[in-house]
Amino acid sequence: MALEITVHGHSCDLALHPVSEKTAKRITEKGFDIYSDTPLEWWRRGKTATWGMKIDANCYVNTTLNGEPVEFDMAAITRDPLKLRRRMYLDSKARYICVLGFDNELCRFSWHWDDVDTFDPDHLQFMTHQWDRIMNESDYYILDEVLYEDKFADRHDLCEASGFTLLPPRIIDLNDVRKEWGLPVR
Repeated sequence: MALEITVHGHSCDLALHPVSEKTAKRITEKGFDIYSDTPLEWWRRGKTATWGMKIDANCYVNTTLNGEPVEFDMAAITRDPLKLRRRMYLDSKARYICVLGFDNELCRFSWHWDDVDTFDPDHLQFMTHQWDRIMNESDYYILDEVLYEDKFADRHDLCEASGFTLLPPRIIDLNDVRKEWGLPVR
């Protein structure tokens, strides 16, 4: 049997970059114009980019087995979010990080598994990032990947992407976050 999970909503393409105090000031002064300083794609480079679906009130999830709808509790997507990146820069020497990207591109992501014997929603695993503190918004979840029975999907589809607006660059002073969490200030 074929299992498919399709998520309709807003896709996110966000990145975190450690920046110096001088660069933080320059980004603050330039605002949106910082995106045009170098080729548009520069802000996506590095290991801190997150690309996925924003899980919010505008998000819709459809789950089918052999084309027939199956019951699925959408709350499972945000039940156990990944917070690994949360401390990535807090334990470093970095003082500032900059958040760049977008989170409002209308899109559809699908994950397809072939040869599924039966559907058990408890066998789904969601790699969901929680970026509340980074985006300064409660319940800010980004669905990055879905596994079924510990297996990645046989196929991924990204469809119907249409338009986005870049977010204003956001500078986060990591010393403020360190103080908030009772960590040593660097």
